[in-house]
Amino acid sequence: MFADERKARIAQHVLIQKRATVSELAQMFQASESTIRRDLQELEEQGVLHRTHGGAVAKEVAAFEPTWSEKRIQNQEAKTRIAALALELVRPGQVVLLDAGTTTYELARQWRHEGVTVVTNSLDIASELSSRREMDLVMLGGQFRAKTGAFVGPFAERMLDELHVDIAFLGANGVDFRGITTPNPQEAAVKRAMVKCADRVVLVADRTKLHQTAFVRVATWDEIDTWVSDGPLPDGEWRQWQAETEVEFICDNEDGGVMG
Repeated sequence: MFADERKARIAQHVLIQKRATVSELAQMFQASESTIRRDLQELEEQGVLHRTHGGAVAKEVAAFEPTWSEKRIQNQEAKTRIAALALELVRPGQVVLLDAGTTTYELARQWRHEGVTVVTNSLDIASELSSRREMDLVMLGGQFRAKTGAFVGPFAERMLDELHVDIAFLGANGVDFRGITTPNPQEAAVKRAMVKCADRVVLVADRTKLHQTAFVRVATWDEIDTWVSDGPLPDGEWRQWQAETEVEFICDNEDGGVMG
């Protein structure tokens, strides 16, 4: 079977079934999993589908955005480990920005630093930190999105344009080889403004986000300085990416140690 024919049939299968795994497609088309991954990458670049961790979904499925409460209970152990590592990057006297998200919320829940200013657009993070007397808290205004507990829109973006922060911690719904993505255009715009106002941009995202691509791109890898995750990247393409990228990768090796 020619490559173009295989990709056309993969696209048709995903469109009808709404989702498919790499292993399933490899068996179906008698091709290697690496070949299928390349096909899915090309189809994604053509706007036909969205890749996910271990497969692909039809575009309308990938646009689904879970609520904050739904995301809060997912991969909680991983988020706890990520937050502990990320907090090691904070220094006294810094201005720190916490993006609205469940992993960044875990940073707020574990917060232990004094003499730091924290800026956030998350109502949940602000509520968690509001009783801390050893820090200054700045809340971004704007239109409130109840689904994610985030303030977004022109007012939030305008405030960020006036700010300079030492370090920004960002979450993401999807992490692929081009960068990070999120389902909502308004939240993506605020995240981009966060990237612009920060000296150091730190992605906090667990490995379940790998190969997932949400609706709107937030940042490419050349805009991200550090990625804190819950464990080593899988062998293959991601290990090659790690060896070639300038992004600092920090993770828990799952035995209590830290890997850089």
